[in-house]
Amino acid sequence: MSKKFLPIKFFEKRKDYDDRFTEGGGDSRLPNWVLKGENLINRVAQLSNDLTEINNEFAKRKSKKTKLPIVVTTTIEEKAIAKSHRGDITSLYCNSNSSNILGFQGDRNLLSMITDEDVLSNMGKRLADINNSKLISSIIAIEPFSPIVDSYDSNIKYYKVRLVNYNNYDLNRVSKLLFEKQCVDNGVKIEHKTKFTPDMTIYRVSVDSAEELDLLSEFEGVYTIEKMLPIEVSIDSLFEPVSVNVKKPNSQDSYPTVGVLDTGIANNDYLKDWKLSDAFTSYPDEYKEPSHGTFVSGIIEYGDELNGKSYTSLPGVNLFDATVYPDVKKQSIYVDDLVEHIREAIERNNNIKVWNLSLGTRDEASLDEFSDFGMALDNIQDENNVLIIKSAGNCTNFQYQLPKSRISKSADSVRSVVVGSLADKQGASDYAEPDTPSPFTRVGPGPSSIIKPDLIFYGGNAGMDNGTLCTTGVPSFTPDGKIAYNVGTSFSTPWVSRMAAELSYLMNEEFDPLLIRALLIHNAKYPSGCAMNMADKVKQMGFGMPSSVNDMLYNSSDEITLILRDTLEKGSFIEMFDFPFPSSLIDENGYFCGQIILTLVTKSLIDDKQAGEYCQSNIDVFFGTYETEKDRDTSKPMIKNAKGIDEAHNVLLDNCYSSRAKGVHPRTGFERECTLVKYGKKFHPVKKYAIDLSDMTPSNKERILGKDRKWYLKIEGLYRDFIEQDSIINNYQLSQEYCLLLTIRDPNGTAPVYDEVAQQLDYKNFVHHNINIRNVLKITNDDI
Repeated sequence: MSKKFLPIKFFEKRKDYDDRFTEGGGDSRLPNWVLKGENLINRVAQLSNDLTEINNEFAKRKSKKTKLPIVVTTTIEEKAIAKSHRGDITSLYCNSNSSNILGFQGDRNLLSMITDEDVLSNMGKRLADINNSKLISSIIAIEPFSPIVDSYDSNIKYYKVRLVNYNNYDLNRVSKLLFEKQCVDNGVKIEHKTKFTPDMTIYRVSVDSAEELDLLSEFEGVYTIEKMLPIEVSIDSLFEPVSVNVKKPNSQDSYPTVGVLDTGIANNDYLKDWKLSDAFTSYPDEYKEPSHGTFVSGIIEYGDELNGKSYTSLPGVNLFDATVYPDVKKQSIYVDDLVEHIREAIERNNNIKVWNLSLGTRDEASLDEFSDFGMALDNIQDENNVLIIKSAGNCTNFQYQLPKSRISKSADSVRSVVVGSLADKQGASDYAEPDTPSPFTRVGPGPSSIIKPDLIFYGGNAGMDNGTLCTTGVPSFTPDGKIAYNVGTSFSTPWVSRMAAELSYLMNEEFDPLLIRALLIHNAKYPSGCAMNMADKVKQMGFGMPSSVNDMLYNSSDEITLILRDTLEKGSFIEMFDFPFPSSLIDENGYFCGQIILTLVTKSLIDDKQAGEYCQSNIDVFFGTYETEKDRDTSKPMIKNAKGIDEAHNVLLDNCYSSRAKGVHPRTGFERECTLVKYGKKFHPVKKYAIDLSDMTPSNKERILGKDRKWYLKIEGLYRDFIEQDSIINNYQLSQEYCLLLTIRDPNGTAPVYDEVAQQLDYKNFVHHNINIRNVLKITNDDI
């Protein structure tokens, strides 16, 4: 591939030409899982018994004049989870004022509140009518909601209490007041309460007995009660002579800034001149121990110099010291403290847009619910328009010959870029070969099977020698300026934070976290030395390791990267006919060829009440060829769009390609890119496809890639039932922001792809422009 010097490009949809209206459709036939005959009669009888219990509980609460409505759990048949089936279920709980749907617990338990007898009466009638066979078959059980409560442990000082979110401001306010009063009346001390999201307040309470825990769990508004343990991080250092030169900023130049949410940054010779004079701290000096934060900051500032790499493009970055974590030998810290400190640091300094967070919990993330901590990080980023680069977490399972733990709670944040660790070198006792995942790095998937970690970078290696832990660490600085070596995802994360800050600064555009995430993920690939199969690569390394900042912002002449940054409203979709594709990428047999990388990052609509359905919106992308365009009769029912296409085929589909093209048998090196279909799941905020058209099966190539066919790009949205109903009740328009990156490349490195596509963009009336890049120069030690 030739040298990269051509800037990547933004392009826009063609107004009044590429917009389409969503058209109706569907199938009126009953699904094959709908019960019949005796099975249906038995289900009706069972649900009748369930409703009797609900009625009795409702009457009991009414007689006691309780102030909060009863919450019930509806367990949904697995095959009825789809949005097309769920409308009947949610309508059960509606009254004239609201839907009464609260959200999900896990992936199949729908939570609803019952506010009056009319709702119960409607439920009884509909669930007794066998003509409603689909509705009845969709429901496994209905029962009063029971909170999830950890058992009492006398060694645990604090418990974390989360209340039910009634999706109603007044009910939530009453619930908080009643809970706080019950704690006072029963001698339970509330140590702290913290806003995690606008609708979620977490209480930290002291529990001194099993009886006190039982009293808390009996409060009708409790959602969960969990043990709360202090958060711990550590650093182990080996001292060696200093081997890098001290860098100093030029007073005449400007630099990007990385906010370091950590234990503090020491004023050693390497870092003191890069620290901003302003700082944030949650602790007095005597409660600080800056080893971890200094080590992290050393990698942000000197990662390339210390490791002999060249991933960055600027001589340095400013460091903002946000001390949010204390010396735990002197003061414990809990997750609610940390969330509160992070929120305050960012809110007070939200002019800083990229933040490194190499701290977290040791608890493993759930498979079907997003963590309070992760959702809090999402909310902080949304409210302040910032980007957090977050460590995936470490585990010690390798010391006991056990599989890696999954990502930690907080690393399931969907807005953050989550980073795992890759081994660079291998010592005598280390378990990982170079360019494979570190033994201690935590792995995916995240809740609802989302891809986490997002990226991976060098964070060291480890192994065991006769029962003794051995490590091969990455270098950085101790507080007094000595070189030290350490391992962990804490130290792979800072590399990516530096890249994110440089990207934002160099693009000289309004800060856009969606674009930064998309650039990092789009330009990630798996190391050439890693021969794992694709499923394991995704699980262990997410989308791979990002390339250098320069490679992200520039193309060579044989490739082009296009950026579409837009918002998609409900009720519409985008369909671009005759999309630019270079004619130089037609092979000697008359078929289109070339490599395509497409990344779609969506700012999913999120709701902290929805458990595994936390991501409430989705965007799908289709890219491929078609035979002809056609006129459509808009006078017919369901037809809203006057133009359409015939014989359309999406080249991103897995079944277009031979099995060897899916990362099973590495051949050409392109499989180091993230390969296609495993990333295309619905309601995942990131989708990525990388395909080589030469890998298409002969029959598909014949149908899809003939030189006379044209190309199209289609983008369409989807929303879950809860947020659709909420938008109707509260009268607002649903929409989703997204950023799409598309790279078209000649694998032989000779075709004039960049110029051809640019010319076609003009000819086909696409508005486009080069990305706006600052003119800066990196000065390295070799230049002095």
